[in-house]
Amino acid sequence: MSVPLYWRLKKHRYSLVGTDCSSCKEQHFPPRAICPGCGSEQLRPFQFSGSGTVVSYTIIQTAPSGFEGSVPYCIALIKLDEGPVISAGVVNFDNIVIGKRVCLVFRKQGGNKNGVINYNFKFLLVE
Repeated sequence: MSVPLYWRLKKHRYSLVGTDCSSCKEQHFPPRAICPGCGSEQLRPFQFSGSGTVVSYTIIQTAPSGFEGSVPYCIALIKLDEGPVISAGVVNFDNIVIGKRVCLVFRKQGGNKNGVINYNFKFLLVE
């Protein structure tokens, strides 16, 4: 199996697909094999809406080695409308405040020498 195909088959890498527990109805992201809430193994794929609210955030001014050209950038905790809280980058963070609404976007993260392009989900502030 080629490397690009391998990563494309991991849907949670390229879309906001998690799992939904048939027993307790809790949604999870990233996907789980066993529900952390009730221990059930009866989980099915669940497509999140991609909308949520900023719970907390930080603006990084000093980047780690290899990311020096991308500062400043913002990492936020986003509470998805369906319940889970995830960590993700926020693209247009100039007016970010806790409680602000966000929506999902995908951005190119980079690539490697073999031509494999990596994408990542980020969030956009909704005005």
